[in-house]
Amino acid sequence: MIIAGILFVLGILIGLSFNYPAIVLASLAMTLVMVPLWALRGEFGVFAILVWIGYLFAIQSGFLVGGYVRTRDEP
Repeated sequence: MIIAGILFVLGILIGLSFNYPAIVLASLAMTLVMVPLWALRGEFGVFAILVWIGYLFAIQSGFLVGGYVRTRDEP
């Protein structure tokens, strides 16, 4: 849960500063780090896939919030 909160805040910061290619790269980087880590530790399974989906939702929803806040300030 703490990791999802950190990813949400990271998504907000990305949304405030960058456009959509940055969130695609951040989601890809998170996937390329987490999936092999879980596989090496022998923890990869259905629960890990659900956690991964939750992490993606957290970072991308943060990006949407940050993008909304950024566009609200533009004239």
